[in-house]
Amino acid sequence: MEQGKSRYPLLIALVVSLGGFLLGFDGAVISGAVPFYKNSLGMTDNPWLLGFSVSSIIFGSILGNFLAGPFSDKVGRKRALIVTAILFFASALVTALAPTIDLFITGRIIGGLGVGIAILVAPMYIAELAPPQQRGRLVTFNQLNIVIGLSVAYFSNYFILNAIEDPGLNWRWMLGIEMVPALAYLLLLILVPESPRWLILKGRDAEAKKVMAKAGGTAHAESEYRNVKESLTSAANSGKATYRELFTKKMRLVMIIGFALAIFQQASGINAILYYAPMIFEAAGGGRDAAFLQAVILGLVLVATTIISMFLIDRLGRRLLLIIGTIIMTISLLIASYAFQQATYELSIPAIEKISKSVLNKAIVAEATRVNPSNYKYDEIQDDPDNAYLIRDGQRIAAVSLVSDQMIRLQRRITNLRRVLRSFRAQTFRDEVAYFSAVRNSLEEIGDENFASYKEELVRSTIRINANLVLVGILGFIAGFSISLGPVMWALFSEIFPNRLRGLAISVVGTVNAATSWLVATVFPVELEALGSAKTYLIFAVFMFLCLLFVLRFVVETKGKTLEQIEKDLVSA
Repeated sequence: MEQGKSRYPLLIALVVSLGGFLLGFDGAVISGAVPFYKNSLGMTDNPWLLGFSVSSIIFGSILGNFLAGPFSDKVGRKRALIVTAILFFASALVTALAPTIDLFITGRIIGGLGVGIAILVAPMYIAELAPPQQRGRLVTFNQLNIVIGLSVAYFSNYFILNAIEDPGLNWRWMLGIEMVPALAYLLLLILVPESPRWLILKGRDAEAKKVMAKAGGTAHAESEYRNVKESLTSAANSGKATYRELFTKKMRLVMIIGFALAIFQQASGINAILYYAPMIFEAAGGGRDAAFLQAVILGLVLVATTIISMFLIDRLGRRLLLIIGTIIMTISLLIASYAFQQATYELSIPAIEKISKSVLNKAIVAEATRVNPSNYKYDEIQDDPDNAYLIRDGQRIAAVSLVSDQMIRLQRRITNLRRVLRSFRAQTFRDEVAYFSAVRNSLEEIGDENFASYKEELVRSTIRINANLVLVGILGFIAGFSISLGPVMWALFSEIFPNRLRGLAISVVGTVNAATSWLVATVFPVELEALGSAKTYLIFAVFMFLCLLFVLRFVVETKGKTLEQIEKDLVSA
């Protein structure tokens, strides 16, 4: 391949994969905005609506997944991506300016549509343009940009939080800043060509040949063109692509691979672990600052190992990376499971006093921020017999009465909480679920239904665990995921389906992937509550072992093959 030509698909892939950056940014930026817009939009007393305002993007993405294939088949891969750039821009604009929660959620769903289309169409476009020897690496750019987008969102939130102190304004900047990369993406997409395989599907052969020649040279263009035409000619008598055809006998193997990888990728627990990372590290005994620092390290590992996978996917191949990665994930999840299995919980007198103080301080801060949301930013709390004061930079910024009816009731509740916890001070619990159940039942016997609000501090103050082992297990899991199921699944999705059915097939398996993601993230906290951390991670480990067996049995290597050759190998005549 000519040197100049080899750089052309690289440049195109860099532009197209910016959709992955917006996807990652859009999914993560909300984490920093939640504490502020819940006050501005009046959701402090409506946790269900607050949760839906965050998760509504998932509903939009599931719809986007379902529409992505047929839509990109109809209007073209390039135009579909242009629509995603517009959707991301509109989402950022609407959520940043939203005066009501209804309009805010509408903006989030609009962004979800963009997420659902971009995550499927971008890798499909890159695969349809890239020469076989570069395809795996270039498709992986999309996954790399997703994790970079996640990381940039966290840093952007941190920067805005320090630059804009007004809590009614800072969250609008956090969400609105996405308009800048969305506009840049829109303008850059205008410069890229249409997918050559889509052009051939639409009978625009001359345009397709020009794009193929730019991507790999004249010889490459002629060879690829013949392969595509041969593939389409053999399918010419099949009529218009339909969903029903995806479930015919000849498509059985590729759909089994597609469905299985779509489910296994999310059944690994990846999104649940990323979303709840600070909580997991806190559960391992670290303070909140240490937990967030470890979560940042986790993000850096995610980026670094995704970059490594880019250089390995076209050398080692998709199948071998899946085998290596699932082995690493299985072992790492077993390590995390073992660490939590060996943990103990002990309610010492200092721990009980720390928990009691934490409950009181949270109530003081909640009351202070209800009066003035900017009071969230304080250095310490001081008190006298009648009042508690929030201190920032040596000055009192808020005073909360400790003798109001509300605070007197709270202090009575804390006294009862302290009495219940002291009844367990001579015990050491070796089972997480038994520990929480015992404390919850004792509290409910005295009419206290607030166990959920105590749980975080009950874990942090009483657990005894090998925190380094947990960190090794979680970071190992992230590394294994980032060299295998993370990028490789999308590479395979863009390769294994026939030209004529690729759009429809990717929509179907992508929708299954998104639905599984929502299910796992929703069930994860319930699993922790009912089964405990050790068994939850053991379940994820079992899924990864089953994934390993599946890869060994069903997944074939696609490295270095044309899309048409892969079609001949996998789709039965």
